[in-house]
Amino acid sequence: MKRMVLLGGFCFLVIMLIANNAGAGTAFNGHGENQTDALGYYYIITGGLFPTGNIPNGDNASGGTFRFILDDPAWGYSTGVWHKDDWFSDNASFALTLKQGTNIVYDNNGIEAGTYGDYYDANGSHGIHGLYRGYSMSNNWDWIYAGYFKIESATTFDQIIGYFDANGGSADPVPFNSSNPNIKYQMNIWSNVSGNLLPTNTGSFTGDVFSTDGASGIFSWGFSGVNRIMPDNSTDPIYYLKFTLDTPITLQPGEYWFSHDAQVPLPSTLLLLGSGLAGLGLIRGRKFFRGLIH
Repeated sequence: MKRMVLLGGFCFLVIMLIANNAGAGTAFNGHGENQTDALGYYYIITGGLFPTGNIPNGDNASGGTFRFILDDPAWGYSTGVWHKDDWFSDNASFALTLKQGTNIVYDNNGIEAGTYGDYYDANGSHGIHGLYRGYSMSNNWDWIYAGYFKIESATTFDQIIGYFDANGGSADPVPFNSSNPNIKYQMNIWSNVSGNLLPTNTGSFTGDVFSTDGASGIFSWGFSGVNRIMPDNSTDPIYYLKFTLDTPITLQPGEYWFSHDAQVPLPSTLLLLGSGLAGLGLIRGRKFFRGLIH
């Protein structure tokens, strides 16, 4: 069931998830479901706070906090298995905020609390490290990123917040439009493989601990109030993606992995919309699995 809601001057598409989303949670099949640039690309934002210590961090020498999995051979990586990706020691993980009511119960980014410092400022102490983003679209070139987080005591929450680049990349042929009604969103949490710092492989893009695919709640999104500041002092807005649960859930102490991604319609639907598909060489020349700045 879908409905349009106006909040604070922004137009949000709110999705109440009672049953599975179309195209979500399907098993890996070794080929891409879509290879299109028609609706732009979804890039997720990192955070620079370490609420449970800075080991591990984004540098794989510490163990690493960034992982990706894909189901499209066009990327040139093994499909259906988690890969370790090497980022920077001042990257905590992909930005994640958990809230219970108005209280923040987990935060590795400081966006909601206003404690992010100069992490998203290329002219600050982190340089461009806070400006990197990860491509995450589970049924378009079929690739998502997941980021590590640790819960030290039983934690109950009713809202999950991730963050993304509002416009996609400046080199992308079509800007990402978060309010396009053809785009759907998904969030997932995986357990950690003991001793290996990898998400549990479920044989799909669906988490084994939690997934909005089939959960009951609503998505909303809009401007977070924070901009990424480029080396030339131009700005790029960071948007939030929130999933508010109808019923709170509790995570027990442990290590977990979190992801959010955007999905597009099947190719036949895109053709009906007059968008069409783009060639492999054209797309892969524009899109980056780990986006450099913007």
